[in-house]
Amino acid sequence: MKYPNVFEYLDYRAYLRDMFQYRKAQIRHFSYRYFSRKSGFRSPNFLKLVMDGLRNLSSESVGKVARGFDLKKQERDYFEFLVFMNQAASHEDKNHYYRKMMSLKGYKDIRKMEAAEYEYFSNWYYPVIREILMFGNRRHIPEQISGMLRPAVTVPEVKKALAVLEKIGLIRKNSQGQWEQNDRNLSTGAEVKSLVIANYHREMLRLAGESLERWPAKERDISALVLSVRKEHMEEIKKKTARFRKELLEMASEEEEPDQVLQVNIQVFPLAEKKQGGK
Repeated sequence: MKYPNVFEYLDYRAYLRDMFQYRKAQIRHFSYRYFSRKSGFRSPNFLKLVMDGLRNLSSESVGKVARGFDLKKQERDYFEFLVFMNQAASHEDKNHYYRKMMSLKGYKDIRKMEAAEYEYFSNWYYPVIREILMFGNRRHIPEQISGMLRPAVTVPEVKKALAVLEKIGLIRKNSQGQWEQNDRNLSTGAEVKSLVIANYHREMLRLAGESLERWPAKERDISALVLSVRKEHMEEIKKKTARFRKELLEMASEEEEPDQVLQVNIQVFPLAEKKQGGK
């Protein structure tokens, strides 16, 4: 059985299950009771409860688990950050620990692409730059791109964005030196996917709020509705907004010479609901 590399995991409970099976295959008498004695846990089945999602780990118990599995310092650090990311209740805390995971060499060696995709969704101007590259002669340099972005983005930030976009395969240069877009689906693990999607929408909502001051009314459209509907109509509303998004995408795909990048936000979410059993 191959040694489980902790840097390949984004679910610490899955790692514990694989690591336990690995140690059991290597050491005949390795058991939950043996692990508890070695780690310093009083309960002989504590690890089993954690693996099954019935218990969480604390800073102290993370150290005990690391000792029980003989983890090296880098492995122990990554495992600790992974535990706290998985157990974090807030989006901010999940981001905090995921960035700590990304800072470790073991992560960088194995998950380079995933880190780049996380960065793409966590910076509002990455997808915008990808669209700007299709303007005019499609030979834009960082200095030109920097001057087009609102709010302002520095030239070094644009250069880094272009490097990331090329790395994850979303853009390339053709033989004539023109930028081209690649149609590639970005894919990350479920844990990271929830982070990057939330990061992206938070960034865009922040920019939407700032646009009230940044742009005159004739250059933006911000409106809202408050509706009273039956809960089962939510699915139909989502379908209608999906059709509208599709229409806008089809219209944009037919543009031959675009000269502006727009962000279109559509949000539908509950503000109040009747309590169960209410009249």
